[in-house]
Amino acid sequence: MVIFRYSFLWLFLLNVPLVSMAETVSIVPTVFYSYRNFEYSVGGAGGVEGSINSVGLGVTAIYQQFYVDIAGEENPNASEEETNNLLFTNTVDFDRNDVALSLGYAINDSISTFIGYKYGKSTITARPNSPFAGEEISLTGYGAFIGAGGGWSVRNWGFISFSAAYAQLDSTYRDLTVDVVDGNARGTSLSIKWKAPLTENFFYDFSLIRHDYRYKDFEKIDSDISEQILSLRAGLSYRF
Repeated sequence: MVIFRYSFLWLFLLNVPLVSMAETVSIVPTVFYSYRNFEYSVGGAGGVEGSINSVGLGVTAIYQQFYVDIAGEENPNASEEETNNLLFTNTVDFDRNDVALSLGYAINDSISTFIGYKYGKSTITARPNSPFAGEEISLTGYGAFIGAGGGWSVRNWGFISFSAAYAQLDSTYRDLTVDVVDGNARGTSLSIKWKAPLTENFFYDFSLIRHDYRYKDFEKIDSDISEQILSLRAGLSYRF
């Protein structure tokens, strides 16, 4: 039995000194682009390897040491990927959608903590050159994450930060063989980010994000599923 499993944890780390200095509510909308490379395998027996290009939007509200953030990300066009699994033997179209809500607190000017909830759905569709043309595999993951991060100013050039998070998710998997089954996942995310001003309130940033997840305890499925996702992200934000 061959299945596909994919989940993406979205992680946001705010510029901590801006949080601690805020005396009133600030609103920070953000737009970003991501290049995501992923590897997925089922019990070591093969899976999907490839990359997708995604765009995202978000908005953050900041008050004193607290912030709340919501953001969504998706690839606007299906991405054709190579696959070596037993079900889709040629290429597939891959789509991914994510939404995340997080609440953070700046302990001081260098360290912050956060908690949040995320939802993500992946859909894989067999292309016409596959014997299963038109068949779909979908995976939905949803649950909580918790993490912490730190950051420092680099002279007057900008701000560098890092963060680490742990997530525990419920999930629903569907394909043409097993229909719908439930399971769970646990994993970690690590990120490093560079952020710098273009003007007093207009900023750009670059991020490198790594996700490692293992999925298990599925009904009707014996194998565990593992995935690794490496994302390179570029963003623009404006503080009102």
